[in-house]
Amino acid sequence: MKVFVRFLVLIGVLGIVAVVLVGLSLDALVKGGVETMGPRILGVPVTVEDVEIALLSGTSVRAGLAQLVVKNPEGYKTAYAVSLPEIRVRVDRNSLLTDTVIVEEMLIVSPAITFEWSLEGSNLGAIHENVKRNTRSGSDRHGREKDEKEESDKTVHIKKVTVKDAVINVSFIGGQDEVTQLPLPDLDLRDIGNPSGGTTFSQASAVIFEKIYEAINKTVMKPGVLLPQGVEQLGKSIGKMGKELLKELFGK
Repeated sequence: MKVFVRFLVLIGVLGIVAVVLVGLSLDALVKGGVETMGPRILGVPVTVEDVEIALLSGTSVRAGLAQLVVKNPEGYKTAYAVSLPEIRVRVDRNSLLTDTVIVEEMLIVSPAITFEWSLEGSNLGAIHENVKRNTRSGSDRHGREKDEKEESDKTVHIKKVTVKDAVINVSFIGGQDEVTQLPLPDLDLRDIGNPSGGTTFSQASAVIFEKIYEAINKTVMKPGVLLPQGVEQLGKSIGKMGKELLKELFGK
C-alpha cells in the first residue's frame, strides 16, 4: 500500500500525478501521502484539494485529483510552479498484485505552468535538479533506505501519458504583474517503463518530468517568440526594482 502512495507522488511532477491505490475511502490517505511525500521528491511544498478513487467495472481502477499545486523553490516570487486543476488516471487492477504495475492511461488537463526567470536560473530548473537528485539510484537522502527497498520490489509500465491544453506563464525576475503567456503543445508520451519490469516508480517519474521539462524549454526558448516580450518585461522588472531601491534609500 505504501508503494502505491509513493507512486502517486512521484508521478505528480509538473506535474504529472498518478494514483495506484485500491479500495474505498482512501481519499484522505492519498491526500496526506501527496502532501507529505511530494516535498521529498520535488524539494518544494505540494498541496492537493481533493482526491477521488473508484473501482470500475472490469479490471480498471480510476483515480482523480483536483487542484494539485506545486509551489516554487525558495527565492522565487511567483505564486506557484505548477497548478493542475484535473488529473485522471486508469490503472490495471490485476497488475497491482504483480511485480509490475500497469498504468493504462494518465491524463493531465489544463495545467498552468509558471516559468520564472531569475539571475540564478529558473524555478523549474531548480525543481528539475531536485528531482534528479532525489530520484538518483542509491540515494540515502531523508533516511529513505527502507522506502527505497520497498519501491525496488515493484516496477511500473505506463502505457500512455497525455498533457492537454497546458499554458506556460513566463515571468522575468519575479515580475508577477508582467507575464508572457505561451501555449504548450499537447504531449503524448508512450510506453514509459519496461513491460517486463526493471523501471522503478521514481525512475519513471524522472523520465516523465524530463520530457515535459524539455517541451517547456523548447517552447519558451523558441526563436522569435519570447525575446521581444522578454526584453520589455525585463525592463519593467528592473525599473520596478529601481523604484523600490530608491524608496528604501530615501523613504519616498
